[in-house]
Amino acid sequence: MPRTEIWYVGGWDVTVMDGHAVLPDGMTHLPSRAFRNRTELVSVACPSGLMSIGADAFSGCTSLISVNLPSTLTSIGIEAFYFCRRLASVTLPAGLSSLGNNAFEDCDSLVSVSLPTGLTCIAGKTFKGCSALRSIALPAGVTTVDKQAFRGCTSLAAAVLPASLAVIGRFAFYDCSSLARVALPAGLASIGAGAFDGTALTRVTVPTTATIGMGAFARVAPACTTVLRLSPDSMRPRQLWYAAVDLVLAYKRCRAGLYGWLERANIRLGSYGPDGAARQRDREAFEGDFGQ
Repeated sequence: MPRTEIWYVGGWDVTVMDGHAVLPDGMTHLPSRAFRNRTELVSVACPSGLMSIGADAFSGCTSLISVNLPSTLTSIGIEAFYFCRRLASVTLPAGLSSLGNNAFEDCDSLVSVSLPTGLTCIAGKTFKGCSALRSIALPAGVTTVDKQAFRGCTSLAAAVLPASLAVIGRFAFYDCSSLARVALPAGLASIGAGAFDGTALTRVTVPTTATIGMGAFARVAPACTTVLRLSPDSMRPRQLWYAAVDLVLAYKRCRAGLYGWLERANIRLGSYGPDGAARQRDREAFEGDFGQ
């Protein structure tokens, strides 16, 4: 027989059946520590109209597998999902504009997360220790990746950074040991100390206008990162080119002729491309051309 309980949460009666909670209609704010350390909680159904989730609301819910977040949600508080070790996937609603520090820290089963366009900052330690996270695409409009935001995301192999990004904080991608390539935007202003230390980056291009903190990139063989400096004006056309190449190659099956042409062009200019043997073979000559 299913076990049904009523939990009293912030003045509301919440029905919980075998660990599956249904928040009542009319609730617009889930208070801080609402389900903190409720290790029996498996899933949460949030009502349409919920606008905010308070600090520590689900922290320590080690059995939480899923939570549906309504389109009305605009704010998630500090450590809201901290140490939710079984949470594997999260889709943040398009209207979300505030994501607190440590919001998903140590969610070490989190494989994927979809970030909304309303975010302008990835707060400190937001995804720290999410060791299963494989890729992240920061939406256009994000200007800051704060300190330790992705620290210890050891499975992170791809990070797409928007042109709007200006600041990468201290240790933001520290110990992301699977991160082998990243394209930094031409408008980047600063990279904090240790930001990419402990990654698999062998070479990275940084705009000459950006400051680089101490130990921002690995300096010890065999993980030593070669840092190339180019002016923002030199970087922008290249970034636009490869953005276009990536887009078209993603749909290569649709237009075989166009794909073939782009593939040949990408081989010729491939020293800055994300993939391809030409990147290794022609890199030094390509850098020399742009450095003149």
